[in-house]
Formats: sequence, C-alpha cells, structure tokens
Amino acid sequence: MGLLNIFLKPGHPIAMWLNHRHLYLLGLATILCGLGWSNILMSIGQFIIIGNWIIEFDFKLKLAKLKTTPLIWIVLGLFLIHIAGLLWTTDFKYASKDITTKLPLLAFPIIIGTTKKLRIVEWKLLLGVYVTTLFILTIASLGKYFDLWGAEVHDKRELSIYISHIRYGLNLAFASILLLWYNPLPERVLNVLLAIWFALSIVLFQLFTGLIILAAIIFTLSIIKRKAIFKSSRFIGLYLTFCILITAFLSYQVMAVYKSFNSTITLNYDQEDMSRLKTLNGEFYRHEGSDKRLENGVYTRRYIARIEIKKEWEKASSLPFKNEKGVDNIIAQRLYRYMSSKGLKKDSAGFATLSKDEIAAIENGTANHYYFTHNSLQNRMHKIFYEIREFRRTGNASGYSIAMRLVYWETGLSIFYKNLAFGVGTGDIKGAYKEEYELSDSKLDPIYRNRAHNQYITFLACFGIIGFLIIHLSIYYPMFRLRSNPILGMTFMLLISLSFLTEDTLETQAGVTLYAFFYCVILFGLNDFRGKISK
Repeated sequence: MGLLNIFLKPGHPIAMWLNHRHLYLLGLATILCGLGWSNILMSIGQFIIIGNWIIEFDFKLKLAKLKTTPLIWIVLGLFLIHIAGLLWTTDFKYASKDITTKLPLLAFPIIIGTTKKLRIVEWKLLLGVYVTTLFILTIASLGKYFDLWGAEVHDKRELSIYISHIRYGLNLAFASILLLWYNPLPERVLNVLLAIWFALSIVLFQLFTGLIILAAIIFTLSIIKRKAIFKSSRFIGLYLTFCILITAFLSYQVMAVYKSFNSTITLNYDQEDMSRLKTLNGEFYRHEGSDKRLENGVYTRRYIARIEIKKEWEKASSLPFKNEKGVDNIIAQRLYRYMSSKGLKKDSAGFATLSKDEIAAIENGTANHYYFTHNSLQNRMHKIFYEIREFRRTGNASGYSIAMRLVYWETGLSIFYKNLAFGVGTGDIKGAYKEEYELSDSKLDPIYRNRAHNQYITFLACFGIIGFLIIHLSIYYPMFRLRSNPILGMTFMLLISLSFLTEDTLETQAGVTLYAFFYCVILFGLNDFRGKISK
C-alpha cells in the first residue's frame, strides 16, 4: 500500500485524481515536455517518478519483477559499464559529472520496468503532451526565424529553444513517426497535418541531421510494411518512380552545386596584378598574396581598401567591423568573402553595389552570393564543398563542421588504438583528448578541440573493445527480443543508431534522457497495441 493510499482511502474524492498512477503519468508527461525544451523540466519529471516509485512502498512486488525480468539487468549494463570504468580512471571529478548525467540509464529501466504498463489511452495522452509541446516550440522557432520576437537570428542553430539543434531535429523526426503511427490527436487529419508540419519545420530550420534520419526511417518503414503499402502493382510503380525521381533530383542538385562551386567569375580587373594600385578615392589596395582562399574563383584577400570598406560598412550597419584590438573581425572576413564571390573589389565602389537585403544577409551569416540566391539544401552542399577544399588546402579544420568531425573521429580512434582492451575509463576521456591533440600537434584552434561527436567512437575510447561489445549487447539485444510493438522499437533504434554517428548523444542530459525514456517505455512500459490503434 502506497503512502497516498494510507492518507487517502479508496473512494475519497481527492483520491480520484491524486494517486500514485496519476503521479507516475505526471512525471512522464513532465519529462516529455522537457525533452524538446528544458533540462529543468526533465529533471523535475525524473524526481516525480523516482519519488512516486519510492513512496508506493510495494518493494516486494518490484523486487520480484526485477528478478523475473532479466532484460532489465541487460539494459542496466549500459550504466554499470560506466561504474566499472571508475576502476581504471584517474579524473574522478569529471567521472562523477559523467555518472550524474547518465543517471537516467539507471533510473528509467528500474522504475518503468517495475511499474504497471501503460494503457493505450495513457500512451496517447502522453504522446499528445509531447507533440503539443513540440508544436508550441516550432511556433516559437518560426517567430525567431521571422524576427517576430525582437531578436535577430544569425545562425539557424539559434532557432532551437534551450537545447541542441541536433536534439531538436531528433525530437521532431520521431514525433512525426509517432503521430502517423499512434494518432494521439483526436482527428486523423490533425495527426497527418502536424506530422507534415514537423517535417517542414525540419527543412525550414535546416535541421539536416533530423531530415536525414527522418528520410531513412520512412524509407525503412516502407520496406518493412511493403505488403500493407504496396497493395497494387500500380502503387508499386508509383513508389519506384518516386524513388527514382528523388534520387535523380538529389544527384542533379549535387552535380549542379559542385559545378557552381568550381565556376570562376569573369573579372574586369586582373586579380594576379598586386602592384600598388589605388581606389577611385585614392586609397592603396592591400593584397595578401600568400593567402589562397577563394570564393567563386576570386581571391578574398586581394584588392582590399580597409579604410574605405570599414567606413562604408559602419554607415550601413550597427555591427562592428573590427575587434577590440583593431583587427578585422568575423563580419569583415564575411564581407570580404561575399564581395569576392560577386567579383567585386573590396572598396567603396564595390560596396555601393550591395543592396540592403545583401547587407542584412551578411550580418546574418551569409558569406557567398550563392547563399543569397539558393535554397538551404543547395547552400549546405556548397558549404560542405567549401569546407572540404579549405581543409585539404590548409590542413586546418577550425570552424568547418564536417572537417572538424573528421579530426574528432581521427583523434578518438587514436585514443582507442592506444587503449584497445579497456579504454581510458569513465573520467579520463576529456584529458585523453586534450593530450592527444597536443601529441599530434593538431592545427585545430583550442576552442574547437572537442570530443568525438560520434557515440560509437566515444564508447571505444572510454571502454575499449570489451566495453564496446558489452554496451552493444545492452543496447541492441533487448530490442531484438522485443515482441510487442516491434516496428516502434525498430524505428526508435534506427533513430538513435543514426544519431550516434554524428553526435555524442548519450553525453548530454537531453540526449541521454531522450534515449533512456523512449527506450524503456517501448521495451518495458507498453502493452502490445498492434491491432488496437488506427492505421
């Protein structure tokens, strides 16, 4: 008998709404509200379900479930390996922080695994809370996108509210699938429309990781459910035609962007001539001949009239042109790149040809005229080509997201190769990365010297090949044994597995809570709803 049952006897009016079941659902709902929005809400929700689990007092039944449900112990292996990693770690300060972050890996399997499973009405209610919260967040992001809330957005990553844009995209992608699979909203059309809205939001907010994962999930589901989907040869033909058209479209886009990236603008001046030429206003141009950075075939560090361009910029913009040391800042660098991409000399005459919209675009992060006239997908591909070229040219990946990930992966694998069997332990990974960057004489600026951004490599570096195998057994074997709602389990594991490739998903509170919550609910918290949900 739980604590609430002692004070509130069955039949008491308050007991109708204040009971342990409702506290459990409140805690789960609070966690779902926080997944896409707030670490604080996630923590509050966990405190609620932990506190409720304790004051239920039914420890005999819970212990019996722990004994008779071996999958709970296998799932706990992911947390226990981090505890075991303390045996060969030296940085216990960082280790304690890491263990604290991963407490959901301990709490959720035990609490959800020993609590009565959710009924379909409860599950739909929780999903309704989840998708409604995300819908409100997308509206808030849309307001930021159009500068409705008074703060300009200079980077699309700022559109996520309080959490990583990677996690934001993961939530929206998974919510889209849940809407179509479980129909938590009252009307089928509302579920479809909201799923479409989330997918469009992923594209609009340039959450490319979420977009790739959503596309992969939809494609995989279409293969698995082919018998239900492909009921006629005509539909199969339409589907194959659609896939071919999408593939052809993407291939064409890649080739078109690559061709544009390698194109060269015809100039009305000789950029190889670095003699002391003057602007129309009499200022000598400055040239940095050794700097080979290009935009559309034009050197960005030649034909610069710094005095003129600074004066013209400060007339048109409130953003500073130089830093506190009087050196060209990121705005100046971006302006040079943008003007070069149009074939302009960096002087007052060239600046005068820029429109107000172009100046605003430069303020908001646009560094090439191409980005001003093309869509976000084309721009992203163009930036990837640029990053790869500059990384190959200089060997320095600083500031280039794709290139930096390659360096992170290489560094993480180097740590693993030096600690093959057991890794560096739970707490020493941060120090190991710092040491490896120094030993390899990395060209990365110190501010960019981060960890792997790949959960698989992080596991290898921390726990070696033995720990890596134990972790994978803990993560994948229970889902392989899942008999109820297997498609949902497969969908979630695909989402998580793909996220592991580009992020340290389990190294942040938002990521580990997203994983542990849905993993344990799907594995332990749901009845078999097949045939009981509207398709």
